[in-house]
Amino acid sequence: MRSRRGVVGAAFFVVALALLVWAVASRWDELAQAWTRLDLVTVLLSLLLACAGLVAQMLSWRSLLAGTGGAPDLRASARIYYHGQLGKYVPGSVWAVVAQAELGKAHKLSRARSAVVALGALAVLLVVGGAVAVIGLAAGSPQSLSTYWWAVLVVPLGAIGLAPPVFNWVVGKALVVLRRGDQSVRVDGRGLAGSALWALVMWVLFGLHAFVLLHALHPDDPGRGLLLSLGAFALAWVVGFLVIIAPAGTGPREAALVLALAPMVTSSDALLIALVSRVLMVVADAGAAGVAALLRRRTPSRPG
Repeated sequence: MRSRRGVVGAAFFVVALALLVWAVASRWDELAQAWTRLDLVTVLLSLLLACAGLVAQMLSWRSLLAGTGGAPDLRASARIYYHGQLGKYVPGSVWAVVAQAELGKAHKLSRARSAVVALGALAVLLVVGGAVAVIGLAAGSPQSLSTYWWAVLVVPLGAIGLAPPVFNWVVGKALVVLRRGDQSVRVDGRGLAGSALWALVMWVLFGLHAFVLLHALHPDDPGRGLLLSLGAFALAWVVGFLVIIAPAGTGPREAALVLALAPMVTSSDALLIALVSRVLMVVADAGAAGVAALLRRRTPSRPG
């Protein structure tokens, strides 16, 4: 049974990795000109910030996991999270959650607990990202908010849903519907607060990743550019996430980012930023999964 699970896991990893590579290769012609306008230092700094953002993203997930009764060590957590995240490149938003649940079993995390934490962590990112989008775009690109007003609604609705009593009540009802009512999964307020704090750090780092590219093409008014980048990237991610049929938000995310950056740069420059950002995020995802694999070691895991 274990060998069969390993084969299935390896096959999933190969498929996800192939789709990840295709996400870059399919845009290669469009990107050829972009590299001539951005120097190597700018690209590397943007990539470094994207990688740092992914670390904060994993810690946001791990904080929520710890809030349900403990979490594996950082190396095991990184492997579960980053390898599971490759599932977002497979069409259908459920695969990242499924992959994390399967990977978590090796560390004695129940499927129900893994699924609740994976979905809860996404909800935290969505709510905090919506708040960052509202603040940043209100200062730099208010017309984007009028276009994507429906995405902004996630902030008040999500804030209510993430209150520990409401969150745990919803989780309990969901487990009953899934016929797993015998498995109790509850998250404490400290775990939710820690998850939200790391999510905020992630959004700042991702916004800086976009700002570095924006500033290289449009160095004027850096203050507005920073606020716009923070809000634009968060909005683009929220839009990409809500359009669930797009693998990793490909397409809708770039379109939203171009629209949000339009008040400050030309549409061609905004598209350049969106495409380069997409490639760097894909490289960061692949790098995180690779590093997590290299750091893997056999250590006793806490029971789930």
